[in-house]
Amino acid sequence: MSYKDLVKKIADLDWAKASPGDIILLSRGTAVEFADSLRVATHLYPKDERLAEMVQGELKTDNMRFEDYKKKGDHWEFLDYFIHKLQIVASKDGLALAIKKYSDVVENFSDTDRAMTVFSREEELTLIFKKILQAHDWDGLGFGFYRHYLESHILFDSGAKGHHYLTQHFPIHEHEDVLERFYKIRLNLYSVLF
Repeated sequence: MSYKDLVKKIADLDWAKASPGDIILLSRGTAVEFADSLRVATHLYPKDERLAEMVQGELKTDNMRFEDYKKKGDHWEFLDYFIHKLQIVASKDGLALAIKKYSDVVENFSDTDRAMTVFSREEELTLIFKKILQAHDWDGLGFGFYRHYLESHILFDSGAKGHHYLTQHFPIHEHEDVLERFYKIRLNLYSVLF
């Protein structure tokens, strides 16, 4: 199965049946890994100006202001702030372990492979984020911050000269086997929600 097919399978999960709090906690976990992998990419391509511009919108940035969150941070820190403020806890016992296993596996990818997963996500996650956004009334649940998080990332990634544009010159098509492996791992992680 191609990695594009795996992305579609993830997007087509029945997100409305997943606990909203669990989705948010899982998002924080994957956002931590993403930030770590992006830092690996910056070490691999230190002179790439487009990547440097993309990084400015992802790491230690203040582009995620919402309500009383007005500081600079990685995007996972935005989620972490509201998770603690609202005391969001997992409804499934295995969620934290699944996130740790996912992160451990991705950390064992080669540096180049980790970078390619980052660049791929700038193209692929918009579809998944749109499906998650539509699955719950995030504001009605008191989780407007997460709606803001998803909407912001859709804009950051897919907007004119957005993060997908800034990373599309990297040769991810030469790493399809890696991306297939990555999205299988990602699908397995998301499946824990159900």
